[in-house]
Amino acid sequence: MFEIEFSIWLASKKQWVHLVKVISLSTVPRVGEFIKFENRVVGDYFGWKISEVTYRENGKIEVSTELLDNIDQRMYSFEEDEEFQEYYESYLAEGWISPHGIKANTQFVCRQPKA
Repeated sequence: MFEIEFSIWLASKKQWVHLVKVISLSTVPRVGEFIKFENRVVGDYFGWKISEVTYRENGKIEVSTELLDNIDQRMYSFEEDEEFQEYYESYLAEGWISPHGIKANTQFVCRQPKA
């Protein structure tokens, strides 16, 4: 079994958060593959796309995923902040940690139509 530190990201139009959890797997996922994480509150409907696998010199393996549900590179996962908060709290309940807390989403810029 491999002890793998996974990093996932959630974002609304206003906020984003980085979540981390160490999970034991029999194999190491590869870039481009998808993984589903158990979540009793909101389910495991979403497949998270693996974007990076890092093997550290000390033997530690780190796997990063793409931003959840980042359709057309819009830079957010949820339309509503309430849904973002629900998912955030549900992942915390599953043992994920938020090492840096919730931050402002400066990657999403609301485009106003020109008058």
